[in-house]
Amino acid sequence: MPGFFFGLPTMATTDQMFARADDFRQRRTEGADSLTLLHGMAWLNAAYSPGGEQLDILTADPTATEWLRGSKRGLLANLAVGTIDQALLAVLRGRHNVLRMLGLTGKVVIIDEVHAYDSYMQGVLKMLLEWLGALRVPVILMSATLPVMVGRRLAAAYLTGAGCPEPAVPDAVYPGWVYASPQRSLPMSVESRQRTLMVETRAVPLGTDRRPERGDVLREILSPLLEGRGCAAVICNTVAEAQLTYLQLRRWAREAGGNAPVISLLHSRFPAHAREEITREAIARYGKAAHGGRRAAILVATQVIEQSLDLDFDIVISDLAPIALLLQRAGRCQRHLGNDGRRPAWASTMRLVVLSPGDRPSELVIPPGWPYVYPKALLRRTHRVLGELRDGRIAIPGDVQRLVDEVYDESFGEEGNPLTDDDLDRLADEQTKDLYAQMAAIPSPDRVRDLGELSKGEIVDEHATRLGADGGKIVCCQVTPEGHLLLDGEPLPRPVGKNVRFTKEQVKHILRNTIPVPASWLRGVARGDTPPEWADNPHLKDLLLLRMAGEELSGFLGDRRLWLSPELGLSEHPPN
Repeated sequence: MPGFFFGLPTMATTDQMFARADDFRQRRTEGADSLTLLHGMAWLNAAYSPGGEQLDILTADPTATEWLRGSKRGLLANLAVGTIDQALLAVLRGRHNVLRMLGLTGKVVIIDEVHAYDSYMQGVLKMLLEWLGALRVPVILMSATLPVMVGRRLAAAYLTGAGCPEPAVPDAVYPGWVYASPQRSLPMSVESRQRTLMVETRAVPLGTDRRPERGDVLREILSPLLEGRGCAAVICNTVAEAQLTYLQLRRWAREAGGNAPVISLLHSRFPAHAREEITREAIARYGKAAHGGRRAAILVATQVIEQSLDLDFDIVISDLAPIALLLQRAGRCQRHLGNDGRRPAWASTMRLVVLSPGDRPSELVIPPGWPYVYPKALLRRTHRVLGELRDGRIAIPGDVQRLVDEVYDESFGEEGNPLTDDDLDRLADEQTKDLYAQMAAIPSPDRVRDLGELSKGEIVDEHATRLGADGGKIVCCQVTPEGHLLLDGEPLPRPVGKNVRFTKEQVKHILRNTIPVPASWLRGVARGDTPPEWADNPHLKDLLLLRMAGEELSGFLGDRRLWLSPELGLSEHPPN
C-alpha cells in the first residue's frame, strides 16, 4: 500500500498523532513520503505550517509540498493525519467528495477512538465503510471501549460494500480484534497487561445552583499530595464546573502552603494558542518520560484529556460519565509500567474515584447541565453498574467488554433490562441522528449508476460531518482607555494594501486567539462590534469579536457577561 490516512476525533488529538506519524515517516518509510496534517486549523500548527521550526514534514520536491497544502488536496498525499471529518466528507453530498474518495483509495484507512462518535457520525461512517469496501480499501477501526453491537454494524457495512450481502461478522471483544474480508471473518485475541482497577464512588451534594459541590470530597482524596509527591487528574463534565473546581483547589493549595501541589487547568475554552501551550505543558509534566522526582501536581480538566493524550497520573478522579468514557479516563491512571517503582506510597493501586451527584453513593441526581453532554440513560446505567461491582474491582482487560455492553445494551424490554423513559429518549435521539446521516450521505455504491448522483439533492457544507456541531468562535479584544483594540497585547490587525486584504500572518494572529463557545451563547447576538472586513475573508467571516475592558477583562456577549483570564480562560464568573 502506498500510504495511510489516520483519522482522529479532535484537532488536538490529531496534532498529537501528527508528531508520531512524522517520527514513523522518518524512521520507516522509503521513497516519496509526503505527510499532510488535515483539519480546519492545520495551517496554524507550527510543526506543519511553512517555516515551522519543529518539523520539516516533507523531504520531497517543495513544489509538491506547497501544492498538497492547497485546498481539498491534502488527502492526495501518500501519508495523511487528520480529523475523521476529512474522510467523512468523501460520502457527504458536497463539493469535491469524489476528489476526497480518490485520496483515500489505495491507502490503509485507520480510524481511532471509534467509541467517541455519536449515532450521526457512526451513520456517516457506515456509508464511508460501504464505499471503502467496494473500493477494496483496507480499513482499521480502533477502540478499547466499543460496544459489540456497534462494532458488528460497522464491520457489516464494510463487508456489504465489498459484495457480501449477508455478512456473518464475529464479535470484536476487547482486548481482541476481528479480521473481516469478503472471503472470511475471523476473531483474533491478543495478549494484554492484566491489571485491577479499584473504583470508588463518592457522593457529592448539589449546591444552590444545582452544581456538584466537589470541594470537601476532593480535599480529602487529594490530601496525600500535601506531602509533596504524586500527581492527580480531576476530570469534570463541563467547562464551568472545571473552572470552579480549579478555583477551589487553588485556594486549598494556597492555604496549605509548603509542599502544596501545583494546580493547573485544561479545557476547550482557552484561546487557541493558550490551549496548545497548556497541552504541551501537561504532556511535559504528566507524560511518560516526566514521572517521578517532581513536585506534587493536579490537573483539572474536561473530556479533552480522555482521548489520544499520553498522560500518566497516580490517581484519576472523574465526574460520573458513560462507562466507556470512564474507562478511557481510567486509562490515564498509572498508565506506564516503567513509572510504577517511582510512585508515592499512597498510590500503590490503580484507583479511579467517581464523583456521583447526590447525598449518598446509591442516589443519583443528574445536574441540569449534564444531559447536554451525555444521555441521562447512559449516566443512570453506568451508575447502576458501578454500584454492582464486586468489592469495587474492575479486572482489566477481562471486565471491560462486559461492562461496556451492559451499559450500552440494546435489548430493551427483556427480563432484567426494563425500558425507561430515559432509554426511550436515548433511542429516539439515536434513530433521529441515524436518519439525518442517511439524508446527508451519498447513495451506497450499489445504487450509483452515474457520478452525477453523488452531488444530487441538497449540498451540505463542511460542518455537516457533525450533527449539532453548533456553536461558534469568538475573538476577545481588550479596549484601551483611548478606545483602541488590542489582541493578545498587540493592535488588532487591519487589512492592508491597495486590495485591502489581510496578510496570512494577520489572519493567523487572529485565529490563534479564537475561543469556541456554545451556540446558546450566540443566539440573538448582533455582529455590530465585529469588523465588517472580516466578512470578506473565508477564515474570519464566521468569527465574532467581543470587546473586553477593565482590570479583570470582561465584556458582554448579548446579555451574558464573560471574563477572560490566563488562568481560567473564558468564564462566566470573575477569576478570583
